[in-house]
Amino acid sequence: MQKETQRVRILIVGSGVLGGDVLDLLAQSGEHYEITVGARRPESALLRVNLALYTAMNLGHAPHVTVVPMDLMNVEATAAEIEKLRPDIIFNATTLHSWWVITKLPKEAYERVDKARGGVWTPMHMVLIRRLMKAVRLAESNAIVVNASYPDVVNAALAAEGLAPAVGIGNIANAVPGVRLAAAYLLGRDPSSIDVRFFAHHYLSYRMPSTGTAAGAPYHLTVYADGMEVSPDDLDHETLFSHVAGRFRRIKGLAGQSVTASSATAMLHAVARRKGDVVHGPGPLGLVGGYPVRVAKNGFLVELPNGLTLDDAIDINHRCQRFDGIEAVDDDGTVHIVEESAEIMRETLGYSCTAFRPDECEDRAHELATRFAEYARRSGQADLTAT
Repeated sequence: MQKETQRVRILIVGSGVLGGDVLDLLAQSGEHYEITVGARRPESALLRVNLALYTAMNLGHAPHVTVVPMDLMNVEATAAEIEKLRPDIIFNATTLHSWWVITKLPKEAYERVDKARGGVWTPMHMVLIRRLMKAVRLAESNAIVVNASYPDVVNAALAAEGLAPAVGIGNIANAVPGVRLAAAYLLGRDPSSIDVRFFAHHYLSYRMPSTGTAAGAPYHLTVYADGMEVSPDDLDHETLFSHVAGRFRRIKGLAGQSVTASSATAMLHAVARRKGDVVHGPGPLGLVGGYPVRVAKNGFLVELPNGLTLDDAIDINHRCQRFDGIEAVDDDGTVHIVEESAEIMRETLGYSCTAFRPDECEDRAHELATRFAEYARRSGQADLTAT
């Protein structure tokens, strides 16, 4: 009798929009995964898991999925659960402030606070993954942690405490399909023949597909057709980006969440396989920003094209992060907010923060959540909270 392939154990922490979508894709993949969903409200999570099971079984799959209670704020209990489960991979799909929350504000209120850019919410993205990483260390787990909570900045800040997740998902990876499609269209090629190496911070990968321009934000992009590098003379980047936001513009917002979920799933598949797949992801190895990453048996390696050094790639992301409201992430983990962004938050929410250390993130997050809830109420959204 043929021995069944040992199942890769994946722990998904969080069963919200992203966690649920990733669960669906993993359950329908046909891969030998043993999936556990850790949730603060396991009864609700079980309903979502059963939905995933129904859907997968309709498609001919019978995935192994279970639910366990998990409150990340309780580090000791989380560590005990991790010791019991012995996951190979942990995917963090939790945050205190989902990216889409501010988009539910009335238009003018949203546009005012959105001018501060994404980096100002970093404390709320850091709290739960920091607690999770403490639990991973306490359990002495060898699990590879993949983080979905603003990894462009959070992973780098947590590196100072020895708590950096291995890599992130989404962001730079979400821009890659549009770039490949637009490049194929402009070059008259099949999209399957196009590959890219794209280096940029969250700001560019989030804004460019909507605006059609880099707007001065630093980046590096190398395009390949059938394995051969395409000269920028043969493929103007601004024309390329205009087609990403034009001919290949996609549905955005929550309705477009499947792009983030699929990029997360691609990363999880690569980590499970460890066969040298190159996938794009933010925050690898505790670095700021987004990079193409080779996932090999011995770990992660930033995949650099000819003519670009790792120092160059890091510098691009350090400069690009200013467009997202982040001035710098110090070696001690202190996150500095761009003054213009901090001023917008003072004016709109009455929240004043120009810098914070990782060990201050919980107090900052609590204040920010309170201020945001007040702002939402003043804007006519009394039931809108940041959690």
